[in-house]
Amino acid sequence: MKIQSIELWSVPLTLRSPFTTSFGTYRQLDRPFVIVRTTDGVIGVGEAPTLSDPAYKAECDPYAVMTSLQTFIIPAVIKRQQEIGSIGTVDDLRASYAWVKGAGFAKSGVEAAFWDIEAQQKQQPLWQLWGGRARQFPVGVSIGGNTVEDVLKRAETAVGLGYQRLKVKIWPGFDAAPAEALRKAYPDILLQVDANSAYTLDTWSDLKALDDLDLLLIEQPLYDDDIVLHSEIATQLKTPVCLDESVHSLRDAQAAMHLWQKNGILNRLIINIKPPRVSGFAEAVEIANACNDQQVRTWIGGMLDSAWTKAMNLNFNGLDCIDLPGDHFSPGGPYFERDLTLEPLSAPNGIFTLTDGISTGLTFDWQTFEELGTKVATFEG
Repeated sequence: MKIQSIELWSVPLTLRSPFTTSFGTYRQLDRPFVIVRTTDGVIGVGEAPTLSDPAYKAECDPYAVMTSLQTFIIPAVIKRQQEIGSIGTVDDLRASYAWVKGAGFAKSGVEAAFWDIEAQQKQQPLWQLWGGRARQFPVGVSIGGNTVEDVLKRAETAVGLGYQRLKVKIWPGFDAAPAEALRKAYPDILLQVDANSAYTLDTWSDLKALDDLDLLLIEQPLYDDDIVLHSEIATQLKTPVCLDESVHSLRDAQAAMHLWQKNGILNRLIINIKPPRVSGFAEAVEIANACNDQQVRTWIGGMLDSAWTKAMNLNFNGLDCIDLPGDHFSPGGPYFERDLTLEPLSAPNGIFTLTDGISTGLTFDWQTFEELGTKVATFEG
């Protein structure tokens, strides 16, 4: 494809209800968006689903992402096109900024826009480009509350809508109580907990109290950059340990599988694949296939994405190698007061159905995007 221009936008998205994790409560999220226009008139849209601060990961806040996109990544793409004439594939795109260390969220925004363009050019849905198939699958919700009563209220709404998997955010002092309450209320539902790196070597043993609750997994209890210590405490927990923050690449996933296998507990490793955390969908697909080869279960995590990016994640969930319900929906309906697609996403009775719709399968809402957003910069091809 021949790039005519790349635009960088900032779009504030307001959550319909606050979302609480171990590292904070969020209400408004300022999102970088990348708009790629080709010389033949195709427009690609990519979102970098940032949080308000770098509490989840380094470089996941809008300030770092905007800097990386505006100063390094987009100029690298433009420079590469000027050198070789065009950016023909997503591999060409990734090669243009491969020299930039880190900046996964920023890279994922550009790559998502290119996948959107490629899908439009080939008149295919994204799931087909990525080797998946049109299928139905169960989806889950993520519950971020700061009291047991709040968690139970959100769970009741989600279960009433038919969702078949619940994830609740936990931290030291707020772990056994919400998990036990949920398990008592819903003895047969798939239930998992997410610590977002809230525990240390002095506090992680509190999680042993969860081993009798038949949880699907305990997600990222220890440090956000650690794989080794997670593999060690996993030998002392009956519940599978899921890695999230510490998997940034295929190599990280391979290292984790090596350590769990060495400890004889590979069947108790699960990996949460978040495309922006691993720099985009290309790397995410490689991780999913590698894990499947080793019979390691995976699922798709969310970052409070807009409906546009959530639809991309759902297309990724179309791969047969993704076998656990992902974080695609909110227990209270749409995440945001104003979202960015003309059609709402829905999962009747907790089941989502992929279609043959081009790219994401949804129509981007340009009117709302332009009303909410501000164009930060334009780079000519």
